[in-house]
Amino acid sequence: MAARATNAPARSTTNNWPQLKKGLTARERRLVIKREGEPLPTTALDLRDDINLALAAIYVQTVSLQGNTVTLTTMESIKATSLNSKVGTFLHLIPRTVSVHLDTPVSHVLVHGIPTSKSLANIASELTTFNTGLSLTSQPRWLTTDDARAGKTASIVVISIMGPRASDYVGKRLATFSSSYRTERRLRFNSHTQCSKCQGYGHHSNRCTNLVSCRWCASPHPTGNHTCPTATCRIRGRPCSHTVLRCVNCKGPHDGSMPLPPQGSSGCKARRRSGENDHLMTMIYVMIIASDFGFTFFFVKEDGDGVSFII
Repeated sequence: MAARATNAPARSTTNNWPQLKKGLTARERRLVIKREGEPLPTTALDLRDDINLALAAIYVQTVSLQGNTVTLTTMESIKATSLNSKVGTFLHLIPRTVSVHLDTPVSHVLVHGIPTSKSLANIASELTTFNTGLSLTSQPRWLTTDDARAGKTASIVVISIMGPRASDYVGKRLATFSSSYRTERRLRFNSHTQCSKCQGYGHHSNRCTNLVSCRWCASPHPTGNHTCPTATCRIRGRPCSHTVLRCVNCKGPHDGSMPLPPQGSSGCKARRRSGENDHLMTMIYVMIIASDFGFTFFFVKEDGDGVSFII
């Protein structure tokens, strides 16, 4: 019996599913509005509805009110740039606005040698006028206090730059007051900051002048160059089962970047001196102990070092 022929098309081995279009990122949908003065006399919900009503379309999905910063998040298919082009339609709903900008990364830059006789408003005008494409998110401010600048003819100004070209202005000279001034990126650090070069505290690794120390063994080599002393182990840049941990700060048997010790343990002495245990609150209270002879009062101190009696 002859096999019956079929005209059915060959079955494809690939799925011809439609390609899903990648949605906008949260940053692409955010418009940030900075303002000054008293808080807005409205709620986030009412402001969202008022803005969409002014636009005669649903552009804004959510509104966030944090202090004097108003953040508008658009619908999933609408870019913040589209909302920004229509900002004049609804900006009257947000009085005392100082700036409107997209949620783009901001670079904080130090400008050295600016004359202290110039006002901050004048400095901002000079910088944005004579440096093409430079956009400031807020008015510049002096790095130091008024008392620290007293008697000085020049000092450092901190500026915040936004936009895709923000990083282009770091490390170059900016023109202002018919001269040019050196810039550098502002480094953020405090007493809790640990240096990745020397493992010490209170300074940034980019400004470290100390000798290099390994996080794992405290030897004078970069942490990335740490190797196992045994000939058969090839692990590099991290500890292995043969590594004898040693802290360069307190010489204790742990690595130089030991996390916060659990409450009740001593932990790294250098870490404790850096202020990392400030969250262990010191409490002084009165303990009353009853006895056959009456009541005895003690002042009790409780902090990260334990409980002690103050006589």
